[in-house]
Amino acid sequence: MTAAGQAFSVAEAQFRSSILEQHEESDDAESGTPGPEDLALSLFTALSALLPGAPAALLDSSDHAHTENPSRSAQSILAFSFGEHASTVSHTDGVTTLVTTAGAKMQDQPFFSWLEQNWTGEQRADGLRPGGRQAHEQPESHEDSSDTPSFRLGWVGWLGYELKREAGSPVTPASARGSLPTEEASLFRATHAVVLHHHSGQLELQWLESAAPDAARWSDLVRQALSQLRFAETESVTELEHHDHRLRLEDLESRDSRSAYLATIEAAQREITAGNSYEICLTTAVTATLGTVPASAEPTGRGVELFKTLRAQNRAPFTQFLRIGETEVASTSPERFLSISQGGTLRSEPIKGTRPRGRTAAEDRRLAEDLATHPKDRAENVMIADLVRNDLSIHAIPGSLRTERLCAVESYPTVHQLVSTISARIPAGTSRARVIADAFPPGSMTGAPKISTMDILERLESGARGPYSGVAGYFSSNGAADLAVLIRTAVLTGGAESRRLHLGLGGAITADSDPEQEWEEVKVKSRGVLAALGAQFPERGGSEDPVLQPSPASQSPFS
Repeated sequence: MTAAGQAFSVAEAQFRSSILEQHEESDDAESGTPGPEDLALSLFTALSALLPGAPAALLDSSDHAHTENPSRSAQSILAFSFGEHASTVSHTDGVTTLVTTAGAKMQDQPFFSWLEQNWTGEQRADGLRPGGRQAHEQPESHEDSSDTPSFRLGWVGWLGYELKREAGSPVTPASARGSLPTEEASLFRATHAVVLHHHSGQLELQWLESAAPDAARWSDLVRQALSQLRFAETESVTELEHHDHRLRLEDLESRDSRSAYLATIEAAQREITAGNSYEICLTTAVTATLGTVPASAEPTGRGVELFKTLRAQNRAPFTQFLRIGETEVASTSPERFLSISQGGTLRSEPIKGTRPRGRTAAEDRRLAEDLATHPKDRAENVMIADLVRNDLSIHAIPGSLRTERLCAVESYPTVHQLVSTISARIPAGTSRARVIADAFPPGSMTGAPKISTMDILERLESGARGPYSGVAGYFSSNGAADLAVLIRTAVLTGGAESRRLHLGLGGAITADSDPEQEWEEVKVKSRGVLAALGAQFPERGGSEDPVLQPSPASQSPFS
């Protein structure tokens, strides 16, 4: 059976959903409140224990109780892949591998081509799938407007930065990526899910019907997990912050030394002066071995434990934990790469511009005001907003492209960020996989112009990026998608006894960048993850002398 044929048969499985009222609240909770702030995380942890080894993801709006943008943080999604319809797909060096219960199938095919053929959400913007089949309707109680993406099973996972090969940019071979995943993309089919609607206080259960006589009922598993929760025992943020750091980082080092990174910044500025780029989003990384305290603690739960620790100190609209195979991704990203609603609305919210939070209220206000008004930060943000407008315009209905906000300040626990919002609408019949492909990778993580700048970065950066600065989220069977940029993200790989951690970091380089300030910004961005683990940025590490390849003389400045 072909890969497409396998996907088609699964897509036709009977979709089921039901609504549960949120698990009873603690005695001191006020009537009508959304309930425990950390219900999604607690339930995900309990379900993961009942489904060991199953590919799983928690797409968590962990800031829902505090956000100034409640529509963006309206729900958290718990997704799993198990049973007869379970499958995963990965892509490495041009080869796509689909693994189902029937076995594995490898084929030479670009990833986005595979997604276009196999994403069951490849329906037209008018709600019809190819061949005229009507898409399933959403449950009436949670019918979303055409402007907002809504989850309905489908594919869940991450697309790594090296998938940029499909945009025509060279990449580091998989064999030379060190402890990073060899995969350039990794997804699983969500066969079972719980969607927690924060404002209504309801749990929406979704699953594919199984013909197996011994298949466990999804509602029974969820109820079993709920029965195990004791919210009174849930650790608060403060308790987690002072937990003596049950996780510890060993052999912590920076991929690039300070002197090497400063030299690379200067090389990037020479490329800008030569007219090869306007803005170059340069990155480095911190790596370590993730240990536990005490050392005898169970190693298999380190990924979830890491995510809990990061989430406690860095609540954001797109906090995510994904486990597919041996790779775990723990992200506290505040940045939306691209959403597509069932009705065909596109929305991107690029971030460019960062300040640390102040130690006093007055200092905090001063830093936020400096970010909002500083010419360099505004120039960085406007250039990326313009790049995103170009990416979305490729498929947009003429006249529908809008800049909803430009250079707005959003504040998070450890940083202030400068954010813009770009939206558009796509016409009926548009391939949604192509929309995503033509916007990938995120412009906020490349610079502008995108293609020529990615080529420069391939020469300047001392290592691959992996999932970092790629995207993660879902491709739903109703045609919706919601993908976040993987920043503030730790990636775990390796065996259970020796989990390697990779933390990507970086910033935008312009002609007037101060190299010393850019190095300090890298350190500021590391604090949200390292401080949560009781660690500080390693001042030394990596090569002292960068290996910089010259820019090809024949390269067009604006390719």
